[in-house]
Amino acid sequence: MEIVSVADLKIGMFVAEPDCPWTEFSFAFQGFVISSLEQVDIFQQKCRFVYVDRSRSLNEHYTAPKHEKDARLKSSVFQNDRTEGMSSGLGLIEIADQDKRQSRRRRFLDFLHSQTDNEHAIAMSRELAHIEPRYDELSRALEHSYSAFAEGRDVDVVAVREGLRDIAGSLQRNADAVMWLLRLKKRDQYSFDHAMDVSIHLLLLGGHIGWQGNKLLQLGMAGMLQDVGKVNLTPELLTKSVPLSEDEKAQVRSHVASSLEILCAQREIPQEVIVIISRHHERWDGSGYPRGLMLDQIGIEAEMAGLVDSFCAMLRNKPYRSALGHQEALEELYALRDHKFNPNLMEQFVQCVGLYPIGTLVELNGGEVGVVIQQNRVHRSRPRVLLMLDERKRKVSGYQVIDLREDAHKAVRIVRALPYDAYGIAENDYYLG
Repeated sequence: MEIVSVADLKIGMFVAEPDCPWTEFSFAFQGFVISSLEQVDIFQQKCRFVYVDRSRSLNEHYTAPKHEKDARLKSSVFQNDRTEGMSSGLGLIEIADQDKRQSRRRRFLDFLHSQTDNEHAIAMSRELAHIEPRYDELSRALEHSYSAFAEGRDVDVVAVREGLRDIAGSLQRNADAVMWLLRLKKRDQYSFDHAMDVSIHLLLLGGHIGWQGNKLLQLGMAGMLQDVGKVNLTPELLTKSVPLSEDEKAQVRSHVASSLEILCAQREIPQEVIVIISRHHERWDGSGYPRGLMLDQIGIEAEMAGLVDSFCAMLRNKPYRSALGHQEALEELYALRDHKFNPNLMEQFVQCVGLYPIGTLVELNGGEVGVVIQQNRVHRSRPRVLLMLDERKRKVSGYQVIDLREDAHKAVRIVRALPYDAYGIAENDYYLG
């Protein structure tokens, strides 16, 4: 953190703390990137200096934290369903790769911030700068929680709850920023990625239908913790690529009971969260488990958790099937309404996530491949797309954006939504430059 005189404040600096209480200001939140001269004037009127966080500032004001490499060297990573256990330390190649990804992320933020004629890009840039460090804090809290569960230790539920509160607030302000981070930050560790996917999509869906406060946070916590019982299953069972025997299916289904046993031992886990987790594999027609509940017996929260869990699982590669694209997954789930899923809830979910949400990989009718960087709320099939591959599937350099709403691109249309890793593209390539 650096102390900066208000006389030297510039657009792009992240103000972490002023030298007077935040209550003196009328800003929407505490800690943000300065985006206007009016904000500079307000700080100059109210105080003498501020604390600037260079690691969260933009453009020429950004400086990578000195401790970043050391922190990465000491970090521990929760592996895919414990198949490789807990490992600490990263090799020099991994560190170099992370540095490159950080550089690409920073250039993308600069790209958004430079689009002064696009209010959406500026708002998204501002929210990304605010929420990214908080997203990382929630990720670390989740890692620590899974590690504690595996070792039978108490979990810091407060850290998880506060992280979810930050994400819920950010989703209300600018959902696109959070959903972009969700796609960027995947680690190719199924348990970890799936927990973050489900939790954030549940917060999004809950907010969409008007839930707030503790009710919304409990929903997000349930999504994050609903599969912790899988730590008791063998890696061989979880990664099996052929159909399971009846005995193996029973073992997999036992993870619900294991989750409840683990979570009931934690004093800080709300009972409402445990109830949601106990029922998230129940289905509308009674075909689910462990109790075969149906219709209103399940409860709307558990129905939401089950629907989102199924959707997020479809978007990821699994041992027995490849990932589906966003549109394919929605179509497959939609066909199950009135059977596996509450039809009214299904309709709400489709409206919530949209046809081509931000971060969706799409193929255009000319053969180009791009990623959606802004939804079109009126004409949902006409979003704003950042090109990644040209018509011959060669990498596009720089930032080439086409807005399908514009008359100049009226002949361009999306042919299909693609799985996240189509044509060899992974989430870490979403920030190009």
